Amino acid sequence: MKRACAAIFLSGLAGFASAEPVRPTVVSLDYCADQFVLALADRAQILAVSKDAERKFSHLRDKAAGIPKVRAAAEDVVALGPDLVVRSWGGDARALSLYERFGIRTVQLGYADDIDGAKAVTRDVAAEIGQAARAEVLLASLPAARPPRGLSALYVTPGGVSAGKGTMIEAIMQHAGLANANTGAGWTALPLERLVQAPPPLMLTAFFGFDDDATDRWSVSRHPVMQRLMRNARVIAMDESRVSCPAWLVADEAEAIARSLEASP
Repeated sequence: MKRACAAIFLSGLAGFASAEPVRPTVVSLDYCADQFVLALADRAQILAVSKDAERKFSHLRDKAAGIPKVRAAAEDVVALGPDLVVRSWGGDARALSLYERFGIRTVQLGYADDIDGAKAVTRDVAAEIGQAARAEVLLASLPAARPPRGLSALYVTPGGVSAGKGTMIEAIMQHAGLANANTGAGWTALPLERLVQAPPPLMLTAFFGFDDDATDRWSVSRHPVMQRLMRNARVIAMDESRVSCPAWLVADEAEAIARSLEASP
């Protein structure tokens, strides 16, 4: 009898040990936070994603279909009763203390300006939502950096803003095997005069036709000289939905650029 009871007790413990861990329920407040939640969390964990989760600039918009959407207003979030709120900029920062009073923890996305930093942000979010193993699988599948090609590229936006040294865009270029033609630091205006003197053979464009308000008649990108430079250069259009957040997706964008370069001369 004692042996039978012991066997039942031990089998119960084994079943308990093998049970799935209880993971926190999650709400994401902006489309950047949405990418991490949609990629890493179980569907059952996700109570809601942001109102922008299915818009064009949300890379995982297809995965957001059928998931409730929520305003970033504190009262709407509290009503859902999540364990965690994941945000980048969504919602009012003053609401964070309110969430805390209701026992809701906030996961603030970190900043990253290179691909290793993006991987670190991904791991941090995954750990918070109980999906560290899933993050490692995801990161292990990312394409490796390409060797240098001896070719430089210039990042061009319709508003005339370009990416210089120390930016995520430069990190993407380097991962694709490219050098950055913009030698300035950080985000700069397009150096039109210098470009005339040394026209870049390759341009990476983003947000052209993406947002009707992204440019105006005074933007450098509308300048006839800039238009001529773009006609004479090889132009690769980037996927904006992969470069607007400090996520693992930036490595995929680098690989897409590399493959575009190999696809045609």
